[in-house]
Amino acid sequence: MKPRPYTQAPCVCTIGVFDGVHLGHQALLEALVEDAIRRNCKPVVVTFDRDPDELFCPQRVHKLLTNAERLDQLKRIIPAVLDLSFTKELASQQWQEFLDGLLLCLPALEAIFVGVNFHCGAQAGGGIPEITSWGEKHNISVVAVPLYVHEGLAVSASRIRALLAAGDVKGAAELLTRPFALSGCVVAGAGRGHSLGFATANVKVDGSLAMMGPYVYAAYVQLDGKYYKAAVAIGDPPTYSPESQEFNPFIFEAHLIDYEGSLYGQQLKLEFIDKLRPMQRFESPGELIATVMDNIAWVRENL
Repeated sequence: MKPRPYTQAPCVCTIGVFDGVHLGHQALLEALVEDAIRRNCKPVVVTFDRDPDELFCPQRVHKLLTNAERLDQLKRIIPAVLDLSFTKELASQQWQEFLDGLLLCLPALEAIFVGVNFHCGAQAGGGIPEITSWGEKHNISVVAVPLYVHEGLAVSASRIRALLAAGDVKGAAELLTRPFALSGCVVAGAGRGHSLGFATANVKVDGSLAMMGPYVYAAYVQLDGKYYKAAVAIGDPPTYSPESQEFNPFIFEAHLIDYEGSLYGQQLKLEFIDKLRPMQRFESPGELIATVMDNIAWVRENL
């Protein structure tokens, strides 16, 4: 199918997946907007309806945002977002074919802004030199924006994922410019927490999202437009029992402070604020209860 124009107006664009819409992405988008103002034209974000890895290696995908969240974050910065359907047909296009198709969508394109490591087309055949040469033939400027450096290191989605795996949600939030968040549905659990005096909601989250390290976290939980302080455990169940238990890294145990009522079947959004402690095993029910109550008290007093 031949691409149709997305806009006939003079424009500048950037191209990318933008997982996380983090500080580095924001710097690139800001450069695009500034150039659009200078040229008196429209800034456009060109992205995909899904992460390309979802097509080729879904078992290795650990995104920082769902596809819907990613598009929403982008539109908050630049309203004009062209989200291309990422299919095997699109993935098989050579870089020239991809760019020629882009020009059909944006016929009055004046400039392309991308990161210095950007590639496009099958086998990532189109790097900055190739894109720049193509741009010269079409009177389109190509601007390679340097990587955004924070505290001596380039900001990237892989860096943020590594922070989350280490439980450093504060560091991740600094690079994302917002708390890392996950949403999920409350499912039935074993009921151990309730029997010990601190009922927890077992929240099942999307397995394609970034994995977090096995820690207890302080978090805010959004439910029906309200926010609750919460202690959230991720990892092997904090049990003193020697019995073997199957661990699902995508089911979190959340204790919502001052919430009363059943949560089964409810959708929760968890925003992670701080790391409290590693997951651990306990010698007795009393040790477990005392530690969990200390965690809950800290969350109540400090969030």
